[in-house]
Amino acid sequence: MMAKFEVVFFDLDGTLVDTAPDLAYALNQVLEQEGKSPLPYEAIRAVASHGSAGLLGLAFGIGTDHPRYSPLQQRFIEIYQANLTRDSRLFSGMEKVIDKLDESGIRWGVITNKPAYLTDPLMLGLGLSSRAACIVSGDTTANSKPHPEPMLHACKLTEADPAQCLYIGD
Repeated sequence: MMAKFEVVFFDLDGTLVDTAPDLAYALNQVLEQEGKSPLPYEAIRAVASHGSAGLLGLAFGIGTDHPRYSPLQQRFIEIYQANLTRDSRLFSGMEKVIDKLDESGIRWGVITNKPAYLTDPLMLGLGLSSRAACIVSGDTTANSKPHPEPMLHACKLTEADPAQCLYIGD
């Protein structure tokens, strides 16, 4: 079945890489700076896929329109950016999947909504940058997922027919 695909694309967070531990670390650092108790990892993990808006909403009960949101988000991102590969790792079995794709001559890449300034150092820190056929971040194209533009851009970068590509993620 795999042989019919030219390229396999993965979502990054929550599919290829478990980034929840470092997102939780950054969020709990902000909570502590604000004099609040850290949240349990399980509570944070449950909303990690919702990005900073979901995480700050969980921790502080505020939305993106709240006046405190932007300063809190900035601190959260700064801490997260400084700790991108503190505990983030490929999900169990994903190294074998990537190895099998490489052995089979099937290229693979990443399509994520994470901005490039976070995606690129994360991929580099995990030793994945040089292995990926392409990396499309949330700010690579004018639109982010679920819009088809990032997918089509990845196909263009890899010179692959979209009908011959597989995307694994949300």
